Amino acid sequence: MEALLPYLNKREDTGFRDEYVHRYAKAMTQMRDHAKPGHGDSIPGSYLASVIDRLAADDALISADDGTPVVWATRYLHANGKRRIYGSLLHGTMATALPAALGLQKSHPGRQVISMSGDGGIAMLFGELMTAVQENLPVKIVVFNNSKLGFVEIEQKAEGILDTFTHLKNPNFGDVAKAMGLWGHTVGKAADLESSIQDWLAQPGPALLNVIVNPMELVKPPFTELKPVIGMGLYSTRAILHGRGGDVWEMMKENFL
Repeated sequence: MEALLPYLNKREDTGFRDEYVHRYAKAMTQMRDHAKPGHGDSIPGSYLASVIDRLAADDALISADDGTPVVWATRYLHANGKRRIYGSLLHGTMATALPAALGLQKSHPGRQVISMSGDGGIAMLFGELMTAVQENLPVKIVVFNNSKLGFVEIEQKAEGILDTFTHLKNPNFGDVAKAMGLWGHTVGKAADLESSIQDWLAQPGPALLNVIVNPMELVKPPFTELKPVIGMGLYSTRAILHGRGGDVWEMMKENFL
């Protein structure tokens, strides 16, 4: 122990930590500056998360599905010592947000609990919606509905291949919720988003808000690497050659213009 004293008493060098705290703050500021309505009054998932962040309770418990919802949650929700954010953060897990939200609501009956669910995730969990009604758990479920397995598609594009078996033929999840006994509503225009979220969060019982989010929004890393850039270039070339130039243009317009 005595041999360690010089190291323990030595003043901590915080240079490395300070550099990366600064880089993190700069990256997050840039990302949050882009959280705004999309072209044609569409709703990017990042913008949806930023509005939830602004309107949710300071002590809300928020769980998010792996995929784009958990990315938007970690980038756009502010933890403040009372608000807690939950996600699996393990590659390949799906549909964890709603089961976690049910447990959180049961164990914290006085707290606002929000499930940020993907459309692929919520489609696996209609039984959990019935549980929310059966147990009268006032969870607030928001569906990031882009009619696809969005994160899987981004991974495919980053590898330079055409998106395959990722598109979903979804029902109207707002109507599904109503049929199951929850409050349900669908919104697809950014101009209507804030009032819809306020109504959704104000419901006394379980409530589901089905949000049609922009399907072309990409999850972009804060620091660009060469490999995914090359992959996106290969994907774009292949898409154009397969008559899907419109998809490439929409992707460019929504993310870079």
